Formats: sequence, C-alpha cells, structure tokens
Amino acid sequence: MKKITILLMGLLLISGCLDTDNPQKIEQTRTLMSTFFTITVYDKDAAKAEIAINESFKEIERIENVLSIYKNDSEAYLLNKNGKIDDASDDLLYVMNRSIEYGDLSDGAFDITVQPILDLYTYTFTDLKRPPTDAEINKVSKLIGYKNIVIKDRHIEFKKPGMKITLGGIAKGYAVDKVVELLEERGVRHALVNAGGNMRSLGDKGSEDWQIALENPRNKAEYITVIPLNNNAVSTSGDYERYFDENKTFHHIVNPKTGYSAIELISVTVITPKAIDCDALSTSVFVLGKEKGIELMENLSVEGLVITREKEIIKSKGFNY
Repeated sequence: MKKITILLMGLLLISGCLDTDNPQKIEQTRTLMSTFFTITVYDKDAAKAEIAINESFKEIERIENVLSIYKNDSEAYLLNKNGKIDDASDDLLYVMNRSIEYGDLSDGAFDITVQPILDLYTYTFTDLKRPPTDAEINKVSKLIGYKNIVIKDRHIEFKKPGMKITLGGIAKGYAVDKVVELLEERGVRHALVNAGGNMRSLGDKGSEDWQIALENPRNKAEYITVIPLNNNAVSTSGDYERYFDENKTFHHIVNPKTGYSAIELISVTVITPKAIDCDALSTSVFVLGKEKGIELMENLSVEGLVITREKEIIKSKGFNY
C-alpha cells in the first residue's frame, strides 16, 4: 500500500488557457498524510477560494489524525496497537468497510492487513541490510487476511494477535473526495485536488478540461499520454513510489497471497468518478497483473492503463487517450 515517503513520478499537471472571464488561480501545497497535497482553485473571488482551501487542509489534517497508522493517538494506530477499537468514527468505519469491499471485489488482491510484511521489509533492509528470507516472509504472511477483521456496529477487532492494517492504498483517495465535497459546499466550481498523484477534479478549468500528463515511470522527462479530467478522478500506482532495493523487487505494493511485492507491472493508472475508488483499484490492478487487472477494470466499466516490466503498455477498452 502507499505510505511514508512517496516519490511522485506518476502524474503531472499540464497548464492550459482559461476562459475570458479571467478567474484567478489560487493554489496551496502542504505535506500531509506522508505526501504532498496541492489544491488548485480557479475563481473570481480569491478571498472565498483562500478560505475554502484553508478549510480543506484542516479537513485533511483531521482525517490524517484518524487514519494514520503512525500518529500515536489516531484510531488506526490504536487499532493496530490493541487489536481492537470501540466506538470507531464514521471515517474509520467507512474506509475499513470500503477496504473490505475492495478485498472481495479484487479476489483478495487488495488487502489492508499487509502491514506486517511492510514492517518486515523495513526491518530487514534497514537494520539487517538484506532482503527478508522465505522463512521470514512465510511466518509473517500468516498474519495477512482481511477476512480476519470483524466489524460490528462501531466495534472493530482483529481475529489474530499481531495483525496490523495499512490504509495507505485508500486513505488519500478518501481525503481527496472529502476535500472536493467541502469545496463544492463552499461554492467552488473549478478545482483540482492532488494528493501525491491521486487526483480528482471539481468541474473543469473554466472553459476546458483539466489536462493531466501521465509520465513514463522509468523516465519522467517523457510522458505517455494526456488524460482530461472533468468531475472525475485519476490515480497511478507504481513500484517507484516506495521501494526497498535498487531493482525494485521489494516495494510497497505487496501481493497478499505470496507475501512478496507484485512485480509483473511497474505502473497502473485508473480513472473513476471518485478518488477513493481510483486509489484502491490502482493498487488492486497492480497486484492482479495485466490480464486479471484489465479484466477487473473492464468488468467494472472503468478506464485504465497498465505498464509491464517489459515496458508494454496495455489499455482497457474504454481508455482512448
């Protein structure tokens, strides 16, 4: 899942012309949820836009304080520490339930309980200066399994001691959607929210769609295609976001069925109406690989593109960019 330091190489904004009414561009970038958030608004009322953007960052901070597994007083951290939590917030319940939904939808490819494997990778590569052994991975893999999460009313509990979740593959998408909702409530009509490459647009830029350049994951000086956004979202998952070895054999997107990083693909881009779905689906497709991943997207009528380790680019039937 996506966590900690993320090196964005997946998506880049391309500027374009605006309408003749000359709305002002108001933009802020802050580091939150272990990545950067950039909120761009085009509006004639700059003061209104600034207030809405500042409120949006407060909302992201609030969500981070609930869903981060690294903040000692967050609900997600306490769930990992204690193996259970009572009276979970609406935010945690929603994200947990959507995570389980995507686990079912992807035949287990999306699994938020892979955190023990990521902890193992971090320990062996950082402290022992070596990759984990097969025996170490097999032992820790026994803790993986989202079906061992029990949710009843507002109570969440793990069936196995030592289980831990990571919400890095879904929480940023959730935060982006919440910000878009807030901006719309504040009267903003033209905005783009970018959470380290997980993007969602609110409307267009005034007279044209937002234009997003999809970079070559192995050469960020090149781009593969340009994706228009207008009231929809796009997300890219790649092995370059967080990796443990130079060859990117061990990276943050773990196949929960093997305990090893998924290595068939190097990048997946997905377009959906909401950012939370983009976030979870791009990870799911990455783990599934080119054939099953493309099949999942097409079964869901979702547009997307995958890039294999052999640099082969494969597009879903609906991806026409």
